[in-house]
Amino acid sequence: MDSSAPVPAPSWRIVLALISLFSGVFLAVLVGGAIVAAGGWDLNVSSSPGADLGRAVGQFGRGEALDHNRLPLVFSVLANLPLWAAFIGVPFLARSRGLDWRRDLGWTMRAIDVPVGLAIGVASQLALVPLLYWPILPHVDSDELERPARELIAGATDPSGVFALILFTVIAAPICEEVLYRGLLFRGIYDMEAQRRGALAIAVIASSALFAASHLQALQFPGLMLIGVVAALAMHRTGRLGTAIWVHMGFNATTVAILLPELY
Repeated sequence: MDSSAPVPAPSWRIVLALISLFSGVFLAVLVGGAIVAAGGWDLNVSSSPGADLGRAVGQFGRGEALDHNRLPLVFSVLANLPLWAAFIGVPFLARSRGLDWRRDLGWTMRAIDVPVGLAIGVASQLALVPLLYWPILPHVDSDELERPARELIAGATDPSGVFALILFTVIAAPICEEVLYRGLLFRGIYDMEAQRRGALAIAVIASSALFAASHLQALQFPGLMLIGVVAALAMHRTGRLGTAIWVHMGFNATTVAILLPELY
C-alpha cells in the first residue's frame, strides 16, 4: 500500500464493491458462456433420480449416448475464476489508492475464529435455516429448496469433481464473497452511516440483501439473507473478517457434508 495515499472514504469503498461485483459477473458470464458453448454442456440439469432415469430412457430410445450433459464441476470452477478474480483483484489493486485491507476490510483472523466461526455456520445451516423456512414449508416444494445445491453437487461424480466441489463451495466462494460483501460493502456502509441511528441495522440488511440477491435464487433468498446477516454480525462483533469467512465456510461445508454422500 502507498502510505502517502489518502484514507479512502466509506462511499468510495461501497462503489468499489459494486464495481467488483458487476465486473466479476460480466466477466464470468463471458467466460462461462464460452466454456459451455465449447463443450456443448447444459448449465441447468436436474439432479433428481427420476429426471436422470427419464433422460437415460429417452436417450436410449433415440439411440443416443447415455450422457446427462451436465457441466463438469471442474469447468464450473474455471467459469467462476473471473468472478473471484474481480472480488479479490479489484480491492487488491485499490491498495495503491489507499485501501488498507486490515484497517478498511478487517482482514485479520485469530485462532478462536476457526472453531467459533465453524460452529456458528453449522448451527445456522442445521437450526436457523430450517426454523426460518418452517412457516412456509407447507406451501413450497421442499425439493426446490435444495435444487441449486443438489445440481451443483451432482457434478461431483469422480475425485476431481469432489475436489473441485470443496474448492468451489467451501474455500474459494466464502473467502472471495466475504471480502466483497462483508469486508468492502458491509464495512463501507456501516462506516458511512456511523453517525446515524440504526447504522448497524442498515449496513447488515443492505449488504446481506445484495449478497442474497446476487445468487439469483428467489426461493433460497431468505436462507442466503440469513447467513449474510449472521456473517455480518459475527464480523461486527469481533472486528475480524476471518470470523465471517469461517462462518461462511461452516455453512457451506454442512450442505456438502449432507448432500454429497447421497451420490455414493
